[in-house]
Amino acid sequence: MNRWLPFIFIGFFTIIIFLFYSVFLSPVDLERLQKEQQQISLTEPTTTFVNPSRGANDAKITIIEFGDFECSACRDLMPALETVLKTYPNDVRLVWKDLPNDSAHKQAIPSAIAAHCADRQGGFWQYHDVLFQRQGYLSEDQYTQIASELKLDTGRFSTCIQNQDTLPIVQKDKEEGLALGLVATPTIFVNKEKFVGAVSVDELLQVIQQELSK
Repeated sequence: MNRWLPFIFIGFFTIIIFLFYSVFLSPVDLERLQKEQQQISLTEPTTTFVNPSRGANDAKITIIEFGDFECSACRDLMPALETVLKTYPNDVRLVWKDLPNDSAHKQAIPSAIAAHCADRQGGFWQYHDVLFQRQGYLSEDQYTQIASELKLDTGRFSTCIQNQDTLPIVQKDKEEGLALGLVATPTIFVNKEKFVGAVSVDELLQVIQQELSK
């Protein structure tokens, strides 16, 4: 029996060494690691060509709104944003990003998908306005009805809705909002300064004036 002890010990330590290398030296999922690092370091929102915007592309001030089409405070913020755009047509750019609260708002994601389907035909902002006007009775039937009223290609629009072609845009915006730690809508960024809730038009104009004077 004693003559087998060295072989037993060698076998035991061989298994230990194998487990160590397999656990600690396994390949790293670089794509996942980079994504997690980006989320951790995210301190301000980003914008790309897929995010609907209004105003001058070279504006000095960019307002980024994270909103939900079933959010009453988002609807209440609309007049203030409209006033700012009319007051500073060359200095302010407004960008929409989705942060649907789908746990509380059944139509939050479907309405966002529909708005981006309208965007594919250049009708996002008109569609955006009607969604807020009809906020209390949004439904699948309404989405097609709105598209028809806005003279969009309803066949193309319906296909986009049925296939959920624009869902990835909505999901990406929501993931970014969560990575930024946003917990309520509307949340807006005026350049890098963050505001939560339906900011009054006077407060918003004051912030714009301060930014322009910098």
